[in-house]
Order: sequence, then structure tokens, then C-alpha cells
Amino acid sequence: MIRFGTSSWTYPGWQGSVYHRHYPNETRFRSESLGEYCEFPWFRTVGIDSSFYGPPAISTLKRYKACVPRNFRWVSKAWEEITIPVYGRHKRYGAKAGMQNPNYLNADLFAAEFLSRYVDAGVLENTGPFVFQFQALPRPDQARCGEFIEQLGSFLDKLPQDFQYAVEVRNPELLIPEYFSALRQTGTTHCFNHWTSMPPLVEQMQAAATGGGIEAEFFAARILTPIGTTYAEAVEKFSPYDSIKSAQPQMRADVLRLAKRALKRAVPVYVLVNNRCEGYAPGTIDAIGTELVHWLSSQDNESIDE
Repeated sequence: MIRFGTSSWTYPGWQGSVYHRHYPNETRFRSESLGEYCEFPWFRTVGIDSSFYGPPAISTLKRYKACVPRNFRWVSKAWEEITIPVYGRHKRYGAKAGMQNPNYLNADLFAAEFLSRYVDAGVLENTGPFVFQFQALPRPDQARCGEFIEQLGSFLDKLPQDFQYAVEVRNPELLIPEYFSALRQTGTTHCFNHWTSMPPLVEQMQAAATGGGIEAEFFAARILTPIGTTYAEAVEKFSPYDSIKSAQPQMRADVLRLAKRALKRAVPVYVLVNNRCEGYAPGTIDAIGTELVHWLSSQDNESIDE
């Protein structure tokens, strides 16, 4: 199954296209719009990005479950407490800003304080992969990359096997056979990410193939910003996210390539599109999905090829 969706869903710019109901205020819109989001024809998943900042409340997860159909799966960003080695100099970290993070890659903490919420809320039926988003390594030389991959492998090996995991890295230097080997050994997938300083998705796919392939029972991709464009630049360029401002033909072709690969392997692929890549995530998904449908209609279903 190809599961298209967006990074979060509470965008007023989608009123009139994704959203047609009247929401009397922003609070009601944020709490109720997920149900209408699920009615949009292409959407079969959504990214829960808020979980990056802390474990979601059990009541919040139950509310999400009440909004979505049984066959819907969300993708949760993993808690940053687990993925940042040093707290950034940001006010949200308070006195911890700039300090070493003692909980970096703490598998026990992640299981006890984060994964347990999904179990206790009774939402496993709608729970898709968890994405570990790692910051770009400074000075990513061979030794530093090797150390990260070794720590990552050890962390992934300790995680409960009842869930699916994807790893999103922000250094091209990490896309080496040792990295993909660590993922294969733990049943984890690489999250193909279209982001500022990462290579195109097709090059990430080629690196994965060279590194021995991906054997996880699903694929994942997050389409974030145009390559070479910072997040802040994309926000300024694309707000209020109500129309395609700058189509990315190579990105679209690469997502199609990944979708075809998933179909060939008969595994699901989760494709999350951010508004900040082309300006309007639902339009991006509609364009890619329409192209995929056209391709499928031209194929002999018994001989799907890339």
C-alpha cells in the first residue's frame, strides 16, 4: 500500500480544498480537523510532529484514534530527548541549553516514557512507524560517522520489536554500507528525506542498494524542503501554503521510483510531504498520486518493474 500524507495537518491555508467544515475558532480546528483530513482522497497517513517535543498525552492519542478510520496509520516523530546529544541553545531547553544530554540514545527511557503511551492509550491499530530524526553531525569524518553508527546500532538493538522504526539522518557521509547494515540487523528502515543538504532521494536509494539494501517490511520518506533551501527560507517563500509555488520534478520522479519499489516488494511505503517543499503538500501529493495511478493503469499488474 502507498500511504500518502502530510507533516502535521492544522493548516488554515487548506480551507476550501482539504477542509470545508466551519470551525468556530483555532482551538476547535486543531482538535477536530484530523477527522476531516482523513476524508481527503489521497490521505492514508499523517505525521505527528508534535511528539518530537515530548511524549504525547494518552488523552491526545485517544482523541486521534477517535478521529481516524481503522485502516489509517500515523507516523510519529520520536522524542528529541532521545536523538540530540547536546541540547541546543534554545529557550525551550531552559537551564539545559548547551549542555550534554544524558538521555541521548536511551532505549529504556524511550520505551518506558514514550512507547508506553501508545500501548496504554490502546492505539496500536493506528500506530505506524516511529521516525528518529538526528541532527547533522558536525565535522562528519570517518571516525565520527563510525562512532555514530555503532551507537545507533546498539540503541536500535535494544528497542522493543513490537513497533516499526525509521532513521532519518542529515549527513550524506552517513549513507555508507555500515549504516545500512546496522539498519538491516535491527529490522529498521532508512527514512529517505528530501532536505536542505541531503542528496536527492534517488542517490539515497542508490546508496542503500550499494550498502546491501533495505530489508525492513516497509519504506518511509519525508519530503521536507527543496534541496539547497533552508527551512526558514522555505517558510518565507511558501506561506500560507495554499498553492504550489515551485514544483520539484526530480523529487516527484524519485518518490514515484520509491513507490514502484515498494509495490515490487509488496510492502507499504509511507510518504509524508511537507508544505515547505513545493508550497502546498496536498497538491504535491495529488500530482504524484495521479502520476502513479497513470503508471499503474499502463502496467501488467503481474510484471511491475522499476
